[in-house]
Amino acid sequence: MSTVVRRSAGAIFWGLTLVTLGALLLAHNLGYPITIWPHIVRYWPALLIGWGLLKFVDFYRFRRVGDNRPLFSGGEVALLILVIFAGSAITTAANVSPEIGHIFEMGDIDLWDITGDNYTYEQRVEQQDVRAGSEIEIVNWYGNIEVRPADTDRIVVEVVKTLRASDRSEADRMDRDFVFSIKDSGSRYTVMSNRDEFGSPGSFRQRYKSSLMVQVPKRSALKLQNRNGRIFLQDLTGSQNVVNRYGDIEIRNITGPVQIENRNGTVTVMDVTEALTITNRYANTTVKNIGGDLRIETRNGSVDIEDVKGNASIENAYAPINARNVEGNVTISGRNNSVELEHIQGDIRSDSSYQNVKITDARGAVTVTSRNGDLRLTLDRPPQKDIEITSRYGTVVLELPSSSAFNVDARTEYGNVYSDFDGIRVIDSRREKSLSGETGQGGPRIAITLRNGDIRLEKRG
Repeated sequence: MSTVVRRSAGAIFWGLTLVTLGALLLAHNLGYPITIWPHIVRYWPALLIGWGLLKFVDFYRFRRVGDNRPLFSGGEVALLILVIFAGSAITTAANVSPEIGHIFEMGDIDLWDITGDNYTYEQRVEQQDVRAGSEIEIVNWYGNIEVRPADTDRIVVEVVKTLRASDRSEADRMDRDFVFSIKDSGSRYTVMSNRDEFGSPGSFRQRYKSSLMVQVPKRSALKLQNRNGRIFLQDLTGSQNVVNRYGDIEIRNITGPVQIENRNGTVTVMDVTEALTITNRYANTTVKNIGGDLRIETRNGSVDIEDVKGNASIENAYAPINARNVEGNVTISGRNNSVELEHIQGDIRSDSSYQNVKITDARGAVTVTSRNGDLRLTLDRPPQKDIEITSRYGTVVLELPSSSAFNVDARTEYGNVYSDFDGIRVIDSRREKSLSGETGQGGPRIAITLRNGDIRLEKRG
């Protein structure tokens, strides 16, 4: 009598996983712009979900035919533990340092692509008598871009090409087929290679890497487009628009507004006289000395801002937000990130979920909505505007000058309340504990609603 051997669906699943991963690596080596690291960091739990669903299939399939084998073999248990630990480790590492994915890059060599050798070539392109205040577009899909002001009204492009080829003769042919130029269309000047003319990199563009050192007239409105490489911009006057995907961006000393879009690289901006807008995703953002409004949208990367003359709006999901010395209003939308604010002259509105919030020397109204995390609000001066705090799980501490005047309505369902101020009553009912009353004359309103945690009003000085 023959015996039917029934294979676990998990074996098929891991076979398909290996085929998919191998196909992605092969496509990357062939030059397709596939970045593997961020997807592994973010989506690795999908492997567990898929595997678990297939195990349900195995369970009902084996039970229907009377097969009572264990659902998980010893090897599968070990593999499950390995996947969970490895996935958790890379996610934690990416949250601590989003740039850790760069370990796969060493200089001009990408460790995902180990075929061939690198050959270096140089090219210089120049455009004289550039119209003052012109719009200049610079496109470079793979490589660094550095832009500085020229001493005259001209555009000078110094190109260093790094070509990956099997031998010198192939590299020479690639060099002849890879040329940068400056095109004058009347409304703008465009710096671009012949391999970037059609709006997106070709399948083998990754083998043609190029670093650009560009000089432009000081009064120039720039539009920079890059994909894989670092961008540095300094000492220009005019509107600056920078788009990158997988590389750091550093911008300094700009007279005019700046707009930045990045995806997987740090963004550092210093000394901009007008408004600044930043969109980033998987890396840290640092901003200092902005003369206008600031808007930052990011996801996995810390945000540090300092010295902003206008309003500041920050959206982040999974990393700390720190802001100091903001003259306008501060609006924060967070999810799983700590918030630390200091010396804010305008109103504060902060919405976060699962981390602590610390606010020091707030001058305007304060509205905080939180879920899991302690909140400490310390004022150097008596409050002049209303304070409203809503939270669920955490301790709320307000440290106020002893001369403060305010009326308070603070309630917690499962916690204790305490006040250093005269005139504030402590009420203990069966449903909740609360602080109620007024100290001083004509002060603002303080409202605190808490579910699980203590509320403390403490005197400072």
